[in-house]
Amino acid sequence: MESDWGSPGFIAEQFHRWYQSNSRTIPAPTEIRMREFAFLQFGGKTMFRHIGFPDESAFRRYLTENSPAHSYHSSCYYTHPESDMAGKGWSGADLVFDIDADHFDLPCQHEHDKWKCKNCGEEGTGKPPEICKCGKAAFEEETWLCERCLQAAKYETQKLLDILIQDLGFSPANDLVVNFSGNRGYHVHVRNQRIRNLDQSGRREIVDYILGTGIKSEYLGFNPRSKGGRPTLADEGWRGRAGRAVYDFIASTPPEEIKAMKLGRKITSLLVNERDKALAILEESHPSLLLKAVGVGDEERLMADIEKIMEMAVKEQAADIDTVVTTDIHRLIRLPNTLHGKTGWQVQTIKLDSLPDYDPLISAIAFRTGEAKVYVRHAPKVRIGDAEYGPYTQESVTVPLATAIFLLCKKGAKIDK
Repeated sequence: MESDWGSPGFIAEQFHRWYQSNSRTIPAPTEIRMREFAFLQFGGKTMFRHIGFPDESAFRRYLTENSPAHSYHSSCYYTHPESDMAGKGWSGADLVFDIDADHFDLPCQHEHDKWKCKNCGEEGTGKPPEICKCGKAAFEEETWLCERCLQAAKYETQKLLDILIQDLGFSPANDLVVNFSGNRGYHVHVRNQRIRNLDQSGRREIVDYILGTGIKSEYLGFNPRSKGGRPTLADEGWRGRAGRAVYDFIASTPPEEIKAMKLGRKITSLLVNERDKALAILEESHPSLLLKAVGVGDEERLMADIEKIMEMAVKEQAADIDTVVTTDIHRLIRLPNTLHGKTGWQVQTIKLDSLPDYDPLISAIAFRTGEAKVYVRHAPKVRIGDAEYGPYTQESVTVPLATAIFLLCKKGAKIDK
């Protein structure tokens, strides 16, 4: 029996067999000669980067011969991609977005994720605290995933695409590419000459727009002194998006949650007892009338209440993206159709109209035949394909190869010979 959890030698062998059979199906990124490539092998801690390929056949040959655990290409374009960073000659970059459930605070994380302080041994579930009770900030983490994680990531991706298409005017057919990351999220690539040469500050502005940073209700029609205008729900940009956000918030938030916000008595009464009236004002009239419907009162308090509602509503409309990835003009991003070394799943490009029904737990499974016997230290219940496996604790099980590789990649098991 192998002594190391994860059995990297076994996984590397399976990856090699897969790449021998499937490397020809992996497309090279656009403008391959201007891209930097980087790879990480099983058991290795050093990333091999500053690699360039002259054509698609050389690229595929590398994958077949080396069968990496993780494969990346630059989101940017270089005149000399094989040089060090100082000599590469940056000549533009795609706009890329990373949406990863690992960055969310989800209830399901307390069911399948654990942490332990390396200093004092304190343990917990979900995300570790910023600092342990002992004052240290070094943790061992065990992170898994489930359908709810993946659904949350897809929902944020769909919100992002809506903003990119409806507000920023990118073409879904010509400018946008969506990839399942192979693990807990999605990557969105924007390939358009208008944004190719944007610097970090320009990309930061796009990030701020997508996050709804700095949105103020008084500038979006929610002001008792407003003189009117067309209905906010029909407006373009954040003016209409914010109005729809407030509408959805009022329509869907349970009365007890509205009461828990501790808003003013009159506005709470309007939103709880006269919800249909409030929604009709937003849908049919100018949003300033929502405040007038509350009646005479402390205008400063009223605007503070609306601002609190707006803040929560905008959060629902904004897309939860990794801001560092988008503003980094030298970013490496995963290669589509390659394998992810933390799951054994395939990074996949998804047609935009197929995204609502896309199920990575079926579509991204790379190993579809064979089985293996593994000794599982610990694993929560997970669905792979149409079947569920686990939970397992210190037991030997014979499972389909896809399930075995997933458990091994997560270092929750080792090959049981």
